[in-house]
Amino acid sequence: MNRHGLFMAFTIVAIACLIYPFALSPVLCADADTEPEETFIMENLLPAQQGDPQAQLFVGYLYETGQGVRQDYAEAVRWYRKAAEQGNTIAQAQLGNMYRLGKGVSQSYVMAYMWFDISARSGNANAKDLRRAVASNMSPAEIAEAKRLSAEWRPGKW
Repeated sequence: MNRHGLFMAFTIVAIACLIYPFALSPVLCADADTEPEETFIMENLLPAQQGDPQAQLFVGYLYETGQGVRQDYAEAVRWYRKAAEQGNTIAQAQLGNMYRLGKGVSQSYVMAYMWFDISARSGNANAKDLRRAVASNMSPAEIAEAKRLSAEWRPGKW
């Protein structure tokens, strides 16, 4: 290789060495650019998928509010239900609220009352208030049906 060729090769290698770290910086610094909300979903999705009811509740909340993910009420309901089925009283109340408002499910005061009642029976004071509020929009027959469903509910049944 002549002197000119050697100089060109050296120059190309030197430029590559200078540019390479900058080319990798988006990969190396991906976590620095990640929004906090995106981090929440990434940190909680695996535990939620593995059955952690607290993580399932949180993932449901992220989908309901659209934090770090595209807002998706049906997906929120799916995660709330998973946590509710494991006895998470907050998820049970959240699921009741989704039925009360018709978010991600067909609006149903009967189902809302049922989930509020299940949560309230486990000591969730907020669910007691919500149960009372939703009952004001229901007939006695609907309340009786909701109470029957609540009494028959067992984890994993729904």
